[in-house]
Formats: sequence, C-alpha cells, structure tokens
Amino acid sequence: MNEEAKNPDVSIIAGPCSINEDNFYELFQLASMEVKNSKGKGQRAISGVRVVGLKSRTYYTPDGKDLGIDYSHYLHNLSIYQQGGGIKDFVMMPGIEMAKQIANETGLLVATEIVSPLIQVPLYERLLKENDMLLWNPAVSQIGWHFLEMTQFIKNTNWKLGLKNPKWQGKQKYDAAALTELSSMEKAWLGLSSYVAGFKERVIFIHRGVSIAESGMYRNMPLHESAKKIKKITGSQLYFDPSHSFGAKLRDKIVEGTLDAMKMMFSHDEYLYDGILIEAGSSRTDSGQHITHIELQKLVNELSKFRNIIAPESNEVQKVKSS
Repeated sequence: MNEEAKNPDVSIIAGPCSINEDNFYELFQLASMEVKNSKGKGQRAISGVRVVGLKSRTYYTPDGKDLGIDYSHYLHNLSIYQQGGGIKDFVMMPGIEMAKQIANETGLLVATEIVSPLIQVPLYERLLKENDMLLWNPAVSQIGWHFLEMTQFIKNTNWKLGLKNPKWQGKQKYDAAALTELSSMEKAWLGLSSYVAGFKERVIFIHRGVSIAESGMYRNMPLHESAKKIKKITGSQLYFDPSHSFGAKLRDKIVEGTLDAMKMMFSHDEYLYDGILIEAGSSRTDSGQHITHIELQKLVNELSKFRNIIAPESNEVQKVKSS
C-alpha cells in the first residue's frame, strides 16, 4: 500500500445491470460479502448496490423488452403527467420499492441510473429521502438539463450525483501524450457538472470508456488520461466502470483490469480512482459483461492488499437470502 497516498480508501458499488424479481436476492449476498481489513478482521466489502429498474437502451422497443421492470409503471406515470396530473398521483415503481427494501435492511448506498428525472426522482425522494443514494446519467444521454432537474428534487437529501462520460471522443485521433486541449468528450463530460452548481461536493465523475477506432476488443476503451484531466480540473472524486469498458468480449479481463486501474496514480501521492461501479451477478440485460460473485470476491481480496476498502459498518449483517 502506498503509505503516502492521500486517498487510500476505495468504495465498491456492485450489482446487476438491471434488477428484477429473479436477481433481487443477490443484492443481499453482496451486502454480506466480507473482506479482511488491515487488522485481519472481517468487514463488509461492498459500500453500495446497483438497483436499476428503468434502463436506457440505444434502440427503443415498444414492448419494453430489456427496458426494466419499471417500464410499464413509467408509461403509466407519464400518461398521468400528460393528462395534467402531478407527482402525488404517480404510482410507485417496483424497482424503487426494491431499492427501499435493500437500503433499509442493509444500510448500503443504493445506486441507480436515471432515465427520466421528472418521473423517477420524485418517487425515489418519496421513499428514500433519508437513505444514501447515487444517481447517474445514462451514457447515451448527455443532457445537462437532466441534472438541473435532479438537483431541484434532492436539495434536502445527501444523495450524490454520478456523471458518466459520453460515448464519443471527438474528431481527433486519441493520443494520450499529445492531447493537451480538452476533447469534445471531455468538454461535454465537464460541462455536465456546470448544471449542478452548488452541489460540487456531491459530484462523482464515472469513467466508462469511449467508443473509438482504437477500441479493439474493448466495448469502450478506457481513456485514463481523460479521467486525469477531469480530476485535475474539478478536484472531484472519480470512479471507474470496468463493465462498460471491457464488455463481454473482455469479460475475463475485468478483474485484472480493474485492479490495474485501482493502482494508477493521479500524482505521486494520490490514486486516480476513488471507487468502482461494477456489474456483478446475473441480469436479463448485458449479462455477458457481468462478473460472478466469486470473481467479485477475488477482486476485493486482491484490492484490499493495496487499498483500504470502505463500506458501512453493520452490527446486524444480513443473512444471505435465497430466491
């Protein structure tokens, strides 16, 4: 472990790409996953879980396939809104109820993708206002106005906002050593934070790789130098999303690649990444890029050898639930 590092602590948020009745129990398995700390005692390994009920997809299918268990409820609430109804008239979404249950029973942070802020966030606020949450944007949508809308609903919470980078890089060929000016991707990524003025301390930039000619077998090639630029400019925390970087074709490299990323230095006394947002377990969507819980356990075990894994303490660690 780098004894001089300012930020030896690292947080791990894990879980399925999308939640459903079949994999919900896996969140409790994650909550009970442990790792030995520096004193050789067992402690929680996971600080938060992914609970995503409404998915953004590149292609839309009216039948709702792969759009998540909240899709039909979203359409219902959208219809209420179109007919002049308000937030008080919305029906609760099952994915949000699952998020509330896991948050209450485990004390873990709940992380979720927000597709429609005006429809989803008020319902999360209704149920999880007092819980810890991380809301992030879909990489297929880089509209800063979505974050402006989110901030209007979370002013009275301690929730965090995750800003994922866009999927494109820009016109110039990627050359980490030569790129001194901000690329269009970096400008767009940085620009998202301008819509959440006053909430800088809650912003976490999430690097999920970029689709470029040099990507090779990566789903989206990680541009760690771009991540460094953003961290240097903002001073904000930075997380790595290895699932969307390595993808299904390099799934077997996710554990190794994530460990390498967590060793990267931002400066001589500071690590580049402060956390990990990773897909683990089973899911009806993007299942090919999920690592198993066994692989996740290997990841946290190896990571604990050179970083301090942090997670909420619990006097009553939940029993693993079965389906």
